[in-house]
Amino acid sequence: MSDTSGWISLKHLVQEILLETGREEGFRKKCTHFVINGIRDLNTYHIDNIKTTKVTCNDIGIIDMPTDYVSFRGLSMTDGGLTWTLTRRDDLIRTTTELDGEETLDSDIGEGVSIDTGTDYGYATVGGKNDYYFTIDERNTRFIVRPLPSTTRTFFLQYTSSGLDLNEGNAITVPVKVKDALKCYVLYKEALYNDKGNKSFAGLYKSEYREEISKLRFLDLPTADELRDMIYENYENIRR
Repeated sequence: MSDTSGWISLKHLVQEILLETGREEGFRKKCTHFVINGIRDLNTYHIDNIKTTKVTCNDIGIIDMPTDYVSFRGLSMTDGGLTWTLTRRDDLIRTTTELDGEETLDSDIGEGVSIDTGTDYGYATVGGKNDYYFTIDERNTRFIVRPLPSTTRTFFLQYTSSGLDLNEGNAITVPVKVKDALKCYVLYKEALYNDKGNKSFAGLYKSEYREEISKLRFLDLPTADELRDMIYENYENIRR
């Protein structure tokens, strides 16, 4: 993937840092390491990087987490062109039973058994009731859906991304708007961990990093039109 006006590859960003700071080629590996950590830090704690992706559920209700998954935001399915959120229930049974080397469900111990709510509630019903539920199995990096919809195996997962999809290999790209923040992060961490360096520089670079983060947060603020739409939407909800 070639660079565009709004994106830059990890490789080219590292090259820029080496050029601008006058570092030798031997610093490239450490610089790349710091940049990767900086990307993860920005996406996890400082900028709004909510990713929506289509995921597929297998025949026993399991959805694997994406490789860049950090934290959960929502799991939904489609109905009439809109997404409807599944209800989270962490009392769902998460175990599976292995049979001839394959994961299966043993209904005798409650695996895969549909929840009997006594009535049909429909999608996204208020009060914690729904036709479809899910739980998060963090240890095994997957989601579990109960019961399985009869019409689809496709869901929409919203989550905070680290910005580092391991499936992309060396084709990692970042928005140009975060370049300066990442450069300050690299200098800050290099000064902090360098026993032979001047530790006073670590505080200076950390302050610059925080300044760049403040700029990024300002860019993420809603526009006047978006604020107006939110106000009108809330007003309409109150009238109903």
